[in-house]
Amino acid sequence: MSIKTLYQFKINREIEEVVKEKSKDKDGNEVTTDKKKIVNKEVQFGIRKPNRKLYEEAELFYGVKLSEGIKAGLLTQPLLAKRYKNDGGSMSETEKKRYAEIYYDLIIKQDELEQIKLNLEKKSEQERAKEASKIMTDIVDLQRELQSFESDQSTLFDQTAENRAKNMVIMWWVLNLSYIKGEEDWIPVFAGNNYEDKLESYDGIEEETDAFNTEMVKKLAYFITFWYMNGISSEDDFKRIEEVYNKDDSEEEQEEVAEEEVAEEEVEEAVEEEAEKVEEEPKKATKKPKLDPDQPKLKPKS
Repeated sequence: MSIKTLYQFKINREIEEVVKEKSKDKDGNEVTTDKKKIVNKEVQFGIRKPNRKLYEEAELFYGVKLSEGIKAGLLTQPLLAKRYKNDGGSMSETEKKRYAEIYYDLIIKQDELEQIKLNLEKKSEQERAKEASKIMTDIVDLQRELQSFESDQSTLFDQTAENRAKNMVIMWWVLNLSYIKGEEDWIPVFAGNNYEDKLESYDGIEEETDAFNTEMVKKLAYFITFWYMNGISSEDDFKRIEEVYNKDDSEEEQEEVAEEEVAEEEVEEAVEEEAEKVEEEPKKATKKPKLDPDQPKLKPKS
């Protein structure tokens, strides 16, 4: 299938290949043998650029899921917010002030990024790239703080009809924008002709716990969610997001390694303690019991 892409990226995959190796036998004749070898192969993925039809389908899907949630009894966000407002609100004045500051700073940074794209100051490509990279890092940091801040309030709005519909439409986009490069053209990562079929394909891939599939699903979901939530569209934006992704992934791996090392040390300490106890037990057993001087001595039978 021929498609236009928003962004393309690669993931390494370990595959088993049969390679031919040449050698000589004892008589000096050249012999070719087939040997299996594990090699790393780059697999290319693409995030499809949505067209008008896809946007219309996504909008319809969101509306249907929103309606389903309301019919099922879920409150809408305005109604829930009104209830909490009548109760005095869910945030303190300090929290409200900080939340507003973060939101304002985020808008300013996004505006600065747009100004760099327009290049009204006629700066060089290198200067623009450097400034854009710094601003993008600031945007990601602000969004993290905003998400962390909102996570404390998230339980209040998690079960609204809008939030349910939003989460489902993000999944819809992941299922419909994820492509893998075949021998000749692009192939959908998730097979099927409708949402349910593609979701079943997604679940099947996610259940395969090998490193390649885990990384594939994680990265596609990360990029497409960021695109949907923040409206990024240029390749440079995606590159900067990938840098942040790789940085976070590296830090997560380091934390996991550190946790494993701590766990191993604890196990070693426990083993050493048990070994010391085992060494002490025979010593205790070989000690002669103390005799009570007041206890009468037994005479041997004649």
